Amino acid sequence: MMFKKIQYILTITQIYYLEILEKNISIDLLIQAINLLPDLTTLKLHSLSIDETSELTANEVFILCSMKETSQITKVYLEEINHFKQIDFLFTLCPYMEYFRIEQINFMDIQAFLRIIFKKINRFNNHCLHALCFQLPILDDQIVQNIQDMIKYEKLLSNFTIKRLLDVIYLHWK
Repeated sequence: MMFKKIQYILTITQIYYLEILEKNISIDLLIQAINLLPDLTTLKLHSLSIDETSELTANEVFILCSMKETSQITKVYLEEINHFKQIDFLFTLCPYMEYFRIEQINFMDIQAFLRIIFKKINRFNNHCLHALCFQLPILDDQIVQNIQDMIKYEKLLSNFTIKRLLDVIYLHWK
């Protein structure tokens, strides 16, 4: 029913921004919805459902693989991330992502999280992503300095800036 409504709306207008408030949206539904919205540039989600037991259908895998050719999503906002596999999925779904904002990271410490993100960027040659923003409930100057030192010493990024505004960190790189 929802997909029929989307198709009807698309006969009247184009949709560039999609916000899904539902917690733990299933990946298959998200793939289907995004596939109907070819002009989508911004995606905002509460959280994704990554279930080890469920698998995508052959059609959904085909759609996901073809996203590299058709996706125009450059900005992704995620309220809550619970598993590193969600990062893999979002990088596949949005291969041209330039800006990634995460409000709450629930599964590991921030340095391990950043290592995963930057290693994936370097491994998959994802040179589109140039800005990462995330919130830490307990943030002080020492944590920011530790992040900056880790990025430099492990050579995860070059030519980057890190800024802190209250409990939010903004990372930008070229």
